[in-house]
Amino acid sequence: MKSKINGIPMKKIVLFSFLTFCSFCSYAQASFSRPQDATECSNTFFKAMLDEDTNMLNDILSDDFSIVSFDGQQVDREMLTQGVAQGYITVDSGMISSTRTKNYGDVGVITGTWNVRGKIENNSFQNAVTYTVVSVKKGGSWKISTVQLTPVR
Repeated sequence: MKSKINGIPMKKIVLFSFLTFCSFCSYAQASFSRPQDATECSNTFFKAMLDEDTNMLNDILSDDFSIVSFDGQQVDREMLTQGVAQGYITVDSGMISSTRTKNYGDVGVITGTWNVRGKIENNSFQNAVTYTVVSVKKGGSWKISTVQLTPVR
């Protein structure tokens, strides 16, 4: 006796479910591609800040991430992602330029300039900042370990 659900053979239901699952997996992989190198990882960080995308930030920041902000304050991963998620930190526009990367195997040091406009706790800012980003390859994925931002005067 062959199994049927609502007159549809079980074999067809299983096949349809499998194809649907495969399509979903393909879409999920295409929606966010992992950075392939240190420079791409750094660019992904700045894009995530501009898009206020905490999911992307959580994906590319290392567990021990820290950022030294414009005023010399050190901020950890949790504080940065919460600040972005809660709207405490917003980036209205940002353009990176003069990017240079030094690769050391599974470590990349990226420097450049970021012309940025945004708000921190309703205090507007518009600065050109030089940045240094340290990206590391951990478990096969590139992650941001630290970021240093220094205003250009």
